Amino acid sequence: MTPTLVVLVAALALCRCAREESPVPGPREAAARAGLSSHDEHAPHDAHAPHDAPEAELAALTAAAESGDVDAQVSLGRRYLSGSARLPADVGQARAWFLRAEAARPGSAAYDLGRMSQSGKGGPADPVEAVRWFELAASAGSADAMFLLAGAARSGTGLPRDDARAIALYQRAAAMEHPEALQALALAYLHGELGLTIDEAESRRYMAAAGHALQHHHR
Repeated sequence: MTPTLVVLVAALALCRCAREESPVPGPREAAARAGLSSHDEHAPHDAHAPHDAPEAELAALTAAAESGDVDAQVSLGRRYLSGSARLPADVGQARAWFLRAEAARPGSAAYDLGRMSQSGKGGPADPVEAVRWFELAASAGSADAMFLLAGAARSGTGLPRDDARAIALYQRAAAMEHPEALQALALAYLHGELGLTIDEAESRRYMAAAGHALQHHHR
């Protein structure tokens, strides 16, 4: 492995650790990579209320959610899931808001529900249920869901192992500049994994694209 490739692998590994240890992404995260209507879903703010009054912001977000605003429902669900000084964590409330959003607009909260099922938040971990939600989210265009679904297909967790499907999902997410999906393809080409033939040039190309996507999405 070339020195440049080593550096990029290390940088992306650190990024993945940070993402895995953080709470479920913010209110606009999935669409930023998923190609949905908003390009700012990973932004750590809500568009439903002023930012200089936290309590008023939360009240406005709750009012918008209760009035049927799907984006507000997803955002409020994530607030309950992560918890804060103003809003203690409540996985029951989080799931309820995600389900309400999902009923109104399929795919809007499927990624979050999949993450809850995968991690066992609010009940026993259920990899089959997680896959079901990730499939819905991926169908709605969530690159994050595509990446996690690819991992499930790769390991045979929640569905039969399917290397070809894993590659196809990584490629779909990579086309949307998902950094970890690009890295997964780079490493698969480097080591000849998932049925791919070793191709160091292709590995370098994907790793360079991963580094670019990492700068673009996480600065």
